[in-house]
Amino acid sequence: MLPLRRPVLIRLTARQCPFGVNALRGVYAGLGRCAGNGPGGFTIYRPDHWAFDGAGLGYGDALGAASRIFGYEVDGLDYRMEDGLPFPTCTDGAAPDVAILAMGLATNIEADTGVWGETLYIGSADAAFKAMALYGKVTPETLDACARGNGMIIHWKKGKGEVFTAASCEWVAGLIRNDTQVIAVTRNVLDRFGT
Repeated sequence: MLPLRRPVLIRLTARQCPFGVNALRGVYAGLGRCAGNGPGGFTIYRPDHWAFDGAGLGYGDALGAASRIFGYEVDGLDYRMEDGLPFPTCTDGAAPDVAILAMGLATNIEADTGVWGETLYIGSADAAFKAMALYGKVTPETLDACARGNGMIIHWKKGKGEVFTAASCEWVAGLIRNDTQVIAVTRNVLDRFGT
């Protein structure tokens, strides 16, 4: 039996965060009232990327919307928009040459629609945790800054290696539901990295 250890809270600074997507910039989509009426898929921004070959996707299309692949937890990074394309800001440790291929919106505070009898699932607890991790304090301003997030599909080349991630817990839903576009992207990734 392994000895029990006390949990340790580690506060990450921007320079210590991982190079790619992470939960501090993402988290919930389609869980309870967290972006509950969102599109359910990733909006495509760079359709000419090899990962989308043969998938029949164009700029602005939603990959996996019919099969609801975007959720319930997603990972993202801090980004800026330029001429209709997302780019990493690198404030969270992401490498400047990370290519954001597709993304969707997420939240860390569940919407309270005021419907009688509706119980909030997570409320704002995760946003408070995120505010503490990123800013060291929970205030109305840091909670607001932590309310919004995203989930992304990224590709990054580093030396002889490369990283591809579709940061969503529900990618498998597209495979189970025979979503031809999700299957095509999965095949492209496996063909590229499986040789």
